[in-house]
Amino acid sequence: MKRFMAIVMAGVMVVAITGCNKKSLEELNSSGNQTSGTETEVSFEELKPEEGASLVFWATDKEFGEEMAKNFEAEYGVPVQVEEVGLGAIDKMTLDGPTGKGADVFMCQHDAFAQGIASGILRPIDNAVVEYLSGRVDEVGIKTVTNEDKIYGVPVSLETSCLFYNKDMVGDNPATTLEEIMEGADAVNDLDNNIFQILYTVGDGYKIYPILSSAGFQLFGENGTNEANPGFDTDEFEKGLELLSELHDVMPISSDDLGNVSFLSNQFCEGKVAYEISGPWDIEAFKESGVNFGVTTLPTYQGNELTPFAGVVNAHISAYTEYPIAAQLLAAYLVSDEAAIKLYEISGDITTVKSVAEIDEFKNDECVKAFTEQFANSYPMPSVKRISYYWTVSKAVAKAVFDQELTPAEGRKKAVDDWNALVESE
Repeated sequence: MKRFMAIVMAGVMVVAITGCNKKSLEELNSSGNQTSGTETEVSFEELKPEEGASLVFWATDKEFGEEMAKNFEAEYGVPVQVEEVGLGAIDKMTLDGPTGKGADVFMCQHDAFAQGIASGILRPIDNAVVEYLSGRVDEVGIKTVTNEDKIYGVPVSLETSCLFYNKDMVGDNPATTLEEIMEGADAVNDLDNNIFQILYTVGDGYKIYPILSSAGFQLFGENGTNEANPGFDTDEFEKGLELLSELHDVMPISSDDLGNVSFLSNQFCEGKVAYEISGPWDIEAFKESGVNFGVTTLPTYQGNELTPFAGVVNAHISAYTEYPIAAQLLAAYLVSDEAAIKLYEISGDITTVKSVAEIDEFKNDECVKAFTEQFANSYPMPSVKRISYYWTVSKAVAKAVFDQELTPAEGRKKAVDDWNALVESE
């Protein structure tokens, strides 16, 4: 399972990510940088790599990276050396960038963005590229690379949560409301044979966020930047806990059992689960199992859309690159139609390209359609230092409330107390 929960290093100064709702992409275009090496503004189509340019590209998947390098060199004539670098790309660039040993373009999960800004290793994207991205990439992705009205990268692939359903159990028209799913549980659940209406991990702060936020709770505020106040001491958070508590009657097993991701995946693959909320990491296993499944956006609850976390893998330009135009062209190439196709074929990852449904290879792909639609209605996982506290607090409180060990009101109080204790320990 690919996860986007890498914890930003303790002690790193965190710079708040400014949401794109403060300024439109058009305004960002006019307030950004001039295109590298030019006296006047040029269009993206007019950009040409620097003479003699060559690049080093750190990719999270080497096979995908090498495919991109080959195609990019064929189109632009710029050779690209590819290295596979995983979760530690920001840390590695912080050390290697100033010495000239780092990458020109590197990829990493968006929750490391604040660390990259604080370290000074990210180069802002030029106006011409910003304009290109504004027409290509969903704004949820753009938010994850935006700081103080400047864009510092290219959102390449997305992760969020959707509703998988067994067509043999529910037909081709899945429930559109959580109430409908909950009301049908008694008729479907058969604990002796491990058959369930729905299974869903409840002891994981990432996966449970759509439930916690069902009444309007927003972790760290509207833009996810107020790390002084996670929002636990609010009626909205408590109402999310109330829904979580009610789900115990729908999924009458322990939170520990629901935390066994292999069990959940296997049950769905074996055709014993009508609905499961999960992410793109399960698509390949579901396809290989042969289960007759579909996937759609999350259902509503009390008329409100359930909003999951969004995670993004971004491509950044090194502040130390000698070839900023070539580097930006490579990063932008990662959201071309060709790259979107190869990303899915090779890595099983879904592009951030907002017009993905218009690409011939994806027109009939139900999974890609559902996840890109859900991504547009998702909440970028906050990139703040204290996100680690959220994982700790939410796990303990969610499990206790679901297992009926605490009432929602008691869970609210425990969340506040546990949060304050973690803050005081700093």
